[in-house]
Amino acid sequence: MKSETQGKFASSAKHKQIAQILLRPRLWRYRAIVSLVDMCLRPIASWYGPKNSPDSTPVENILIFDPGVLGDMIMLLPFLRSLRACMPRSRLTLVGRPGAGAILLENGMIDEWIEVSIPWGLRGPFWKRNSPFSLSWIDFFRDLSRLRKRRFDFGFAMGWAADVRGNLAVWLAGACRRVGYGYGGGAFFLTDVVQPNLARPHIADQNLHLLECFGSPSLSDEKTLIVSPPDEQFAEELLAKSGIGKDDLIIGVHPGAGSTIREWGDERFAEVARDAAEKFSAKILWFSDPLKPRLFPSNLNAISLTLPFSQFVAVLDRCQLFLCNDSGPMHVAAALKVPVVAVFGPQRPEWFGPYGEGNRVVIRHDIWCRPCGDQCRWKESYCMSLITVEQVMRVLEEALKELTSKSLRAAV
Repeated sequence: MKSETQGKFASSAKHKQIAQILLRPRLWRYRAIVSLVDMCLRPIASWYGPKNSPDSTPVENILIFDPGVLGDMIMLLPFLRSLRACMPRSRLTLVGRPGAGAILLENGMIDEWIEVSIPWGLRGPFWKRNSPFSLSWIDFFRDLSRLRKRRFDFGFAMGWAADVRGNLAVWLAGACRRVGYGYGGGAFFLTDVVQPNLARPHIADQNLHLLECFGSPSLSDEKTLIVSPPDEQFAEELLAKSGIGKDDLIIGVHPGAGSTIREWGDERFAEVARDAAEKFSAKILWFSDPLKPRLFPSNLNAISLTLPFSQFVAVLDRCQLFLCNDSGPMHVAAALKVPVVAVFGPQRPEWFGPYGEGNRVVIRHDIWCRPCGDQCRWKESYCMSLITVEQVMRVLEEALKELTSKSLRAAV
């Protein structure tokens, strides 16, 4: 009994040490809230919950809970691809916020996508999105509890937060085996608490690590997004009509981001695009989000495109380089194996950077308040505004030189 108690204390201490590494700089405020929530929810998990299944039970239905948006769904692709490979006969069901799972369903990575209300994913101020008194929690509990009749064999708690809310979700859904991380709280909701690999902190790697702990190796880093034949034809015709040939250097530029605090600025991107077009005779594709229309920069010789998502992916797949902010389109380009040059500010690229080789990040490393959760304390986001056009252009030139070098080697 004494050794068991000591083991629990050691495990708790380990979670706190991991949290100190992964959750700074808002660690202490976060840990106080998590400790309070854990104290309130632990008795409920002990009294009432799904029955655990033995390891030998056949795995037919698997639930994956991920509350993220576009970028999070793209970072989930390597995990889903590996899960498909090791459990090809299992039915994969993604549970998440409205609109997020469509791309995974279209690419055949999941069999079903169930939309649920995600209280902390709603738009609005930080305090409102994270308020425990929000009425949206009622919908959340109701939606997840209804899934119990589906009798999921496995439940994976995904998402960058890796906290008590995701662990609570797979528990509410009634999954027999519940796999996730415990350093953000709610470890008692899980049957399999995985220790993160701190040498690989990227979210895509954290997702993959949940499978590796079961002896399922991750697949090699390959292109994970599929472009449909109709969209391929659309991209080919669009480029041809725009006077872009197969031998032209095509650079895609996307100046938007999910949060304005992550945007470097349209005019700065335009200045880099002008230099690239002049120095390298590049054809510039200027992408805009259909849901967030913006003015096209003046004196920029580029093709302005506002496309539905599937067509955007197809055209982006034809680019040799992609210039952007820390955004969902950045992760899309990385999944397509299009080399990325991304301007980073509020977030840490070792967690959320473009996944894979051949990508580059432009960042000011002397910013002490990173990460801020897009809640800037200053009158402007200096982590972005202090990055100069010259810095980005220098990194872009390095990426283009590497592309040229690879092309020459391939030709030989």
